[in-house]
Amino acid sequence: MTGPEHYTRAEQLLREVRDGHQEGTDVAAILAAAQVHATLALATAQSQPAPGAQLETEPAVAFVYRAAWGDTPLGTYTISDAAREHCEADALNHAPEFEGGIFEWLGDESEPDDPHELLVAKDGTEQMTEYTVTRITVATEYDPEADA
Repeated sequence: MTGPEHYTRAEQLLREVRDGHQEGTDVAAILAAAQVHATLALATAQSQPAPGAQLETEPAVAFVYRAAWGDTPLGTYTISDAAREHCEADALNHAPEFEGGIFEWLGDESEPDDPHELLVAKDGTEQMTEYTVTRITVATEYDPEADA
């Protein structure tokens, strides 16, 4: 609900109690619900910037994840697990020797923009594949200071 919707609901509940439309119900509970809606309306109003106010914020940033086999892109996803799933499915489709293997992703969590590489473990041996998932930063607006 929006702030105005919470305010309207609080007023409705108070009118119902005042006009006696809530016979056989717990008036205290209805008043408490009205208070909750009024508080939420106030909290919503206070969290909104004043009209014409400019908030100082940094440019928004989003991430996408590129699945690739060597230099060949397979797809771009908003969730890393989807990119990894694509790589694993492609590996099974193009390398039957991976069937029955255990897939593991190797990457440095402290360097999230570095590619994560797919490793296959089977019959006691581990083999690197050429499959990678790379996080790509996507800015939602131009930042002139980034070019400085």
